[in-house]
Amino acid sequence: MSNLLQANKIGHSVAGRELFRGLDLAVARGDRIGLVGHNGAGKTTLLDLLEGVVEPDSGVITRLRGLTVGRVAQFLPPELASLPMLEVVAQQVPAQESWRAQSVLAELGIDESHFAVRAEALSGGQVNRLLLARALVSRPELLLLDEPTNHLDLATLNLFEGALASFSGAIVLVSHDRAFLDGLSTSTVYLRDQRAYRFELTFSASREELARMDVAAAEKRAAEEKEIDKLRASAKRLAHWGRTYDNEDLARRARNMHRRVDRLEEEKTFVSRGSGLALGLQTAATRGNRALSLDAVDVSAGARELFRIDEAFVRPGERVALLGHNGVGKTTLIRRLLAAVEHPDDRVRFNPQVRLGYYDQELQATSGATPLARFVGADLELSEQAVTRALVAAGFPFDRHESRVGSMSGGERARALFVRLSLERCNFLILDEPTNHIDIDGREQLEAQLLASDATLLFTSHDREFVNRLAERFWLIEGGALREVYDPRPFFTSTAAASGERARRGANDSGGRAADAGSATATSEEDELLERIDTLERLLAADRARKPKFQKPARQAEWQEELDALLGRLE
Repeated sequence: MSNLLQANKIGHSVAGRELFRGLDLAVARGDRIGLVGHNGAGKTTLLDLLEGVVEPDSGVITRLRGLTVGRVAQFLPPELASLPMLEVVAQQVPAQESWRAQSVLAELGIDESHFAVRAEALSGGQVNRLLLARALVSRPELLLLDEPTNHLDLATLNLFEGALASFSGAIVLVSHDRAFLDGLSTSTVYLRDQRAYRFELTFSASREELARMDVAAAEKRAAEEKEIDKLRASAKRLAHWGRTYDNEDLARRARNMHRRVDRLEEEKTFVSRGSGLALGLQTAATRGNRALSLDAVDVSAGARELFRIDEAFVRPGERVALLGHNGVGKTTLIRRLLAAVEHPDDRVRFNPQVRLGYYDQELQATSGATPLARFVGADLELSEQAVTRALVAAGFPFDRHESRVGSMSGGERARALFVRLSLERCNFLILDEPTNHIDIDGREQLEAQLLASDATLLFTSHDREFVNRLAERFWLIEGGALREVYDPRPFFTSTAAASGERARRGANDSGGRAADAGSATATSEEDELLERIDTLERLLAADRARKPKFQKPARQAEWQEELDALLGRLE
């Protein structure tokens, strides 16, 4: 296979921190590369280098002449925010081929009625679909994807898998979704120690091989150091005898041994330092028969009832997964639960011993200019030293403790929020998409911490592995009601089948209209309306919670006007 791109001996630093040193990477036609590494290892920066928007400090990147590259970024570029969806995609093709923009949007499940919606008005999942459509429409030879699965529900996730599986070009994929990586990648590249480790294996298989490689390297290094210690001791003994007995032969042999020790020191087997990050979560226990009780609860968005809960409860220590498609009201239910802590609600009752902790998938709490250490320790009766120890243990070096949390990467902000939750020692955790932005090692550390804790847990997640490993009970929102199910697989399976059927209908209809007609379109459109209503309510609540001088009244008015219009459409 011919190479599309070749990176040789790349060195690069960002803000004075060395990310790569002598890094090599080749991308050939047909490659499906999963690019993984801990938060802060430089995955996004490497994609910038491969795309050519950033030049390396040292080394050379050679690209095939005329190579076309498509990029799916983590976030919507600011220059696209005010453009309609169709224009965002159509920009990438000649005017006479604008029909391709409509076609690819339809294939990704976006109804024609949304083509005129501005990009800044979209939900997180809709933005991901828009950016994928923008990248695919130009039919690139190389597709670079930076965490494309964040914010996606299972239906859209399966739709993405189908679209990428049928893509004929090469792919470099950054993702923390283990199942997604296993389904798409045939090669895996690990970023660590400022270099790249490549395996021609799927993600799960490559992790096993990497672990074996690390064990073998550590064993070889230990044997080398044992031999070096023996030689050093012998050299020291010979040198002592040479001085004691004025024996030049012994002294010369000692010097030769020291030179051999120096050579062996230089040639010692390299052993990885690992990520240097650790995600810990300390919790407390709750006594009693019920941690949470729900009785005849109506969950609504504005004047529209989303679903009803006749009766439900969570026992102390139970781990409950909240399932449902985007827009059914999972986050709205969570907000109702949080409100009941501040304002007592006869229908939503928490055990008096509950100390509630909340993880917000939008990371709104970490969006400001507060220094990291102050954010983590705010309102907690802890010493400065205790906060510093917690941050260092979580992988934040001391020189980062005064950094603004809002300027950090999504993964770093997520870890900061978990550090604070840990210091609060909450015994009931409500986690809304907690695995978004967290690297794979962090996800597994979080799983281990939660499995080992006594905390009660109610969580939403589109990470199938996370749900399967953690949940003991499953609440499903479907058909206007919340009910308990005893096996999530039928929900996952039906979601995959439904998204597959939508993709097949879109592929058979070049205009993307006839195939989406009827009740399926109505359901999809209603889900997207509900999802947008949910987003607008979060934006309004977050902005109104800020100090008055930091609020944006004009934006609040725009959001409220759009919200009223959407509620009117639902009515």
